[in-house]
Amino acid sequence: MTKLPLAASIVVASLLFCSAVFASDLPGRWNLSVENPDHKVVTTLKVEFTDRKATSCMGGEWKALKIISLTTQDKHFFPVSDPLSYRIENGKLTIGRNEICDAYLWLKGPLIGASVEGAYFSLGLEGSTPLGYFNLNQAR
Repeated sequence: MTKLPLAASIVVASLLFCSAVFASDLPGRWNLSVENPDHKVVTTLKVEFTDRKATSCMGGEWKALKIISLTTQDKHFFPVSDPLSYRIENGKLTIGRNEICDAYLWLKGPLIGASVEGAYFSLGLEGSTPLGYFNLNQAR
């Protein structure tokens, strides 16, 4: 094997390993807050990331998110009564409602240690619409 294909193989293997590490790096309980566009917290949840396969209209490997507790000022702002699922891909965490096809509501941000900050948005046939922001931190 020449140096270039060997180097490329090492890079690919490293990326695959990183994805596997991230997938198992969400132990315990996490605090999730979902904010409106003005950064006002509307919904807070305590969640656990499971290894259970989730139902999803969207492609990819989605796993079930277990809600431990929640409070919300507007039950229509974030779909707390719908099943939620998550996936980790390329170092980014996506949490969302994925069982209602073409009416997805997602939280997405880079997974960095014990916290994630990112965007809350809808995704469907007509494109994407920003809805707010979110913060996720490991519970103590």
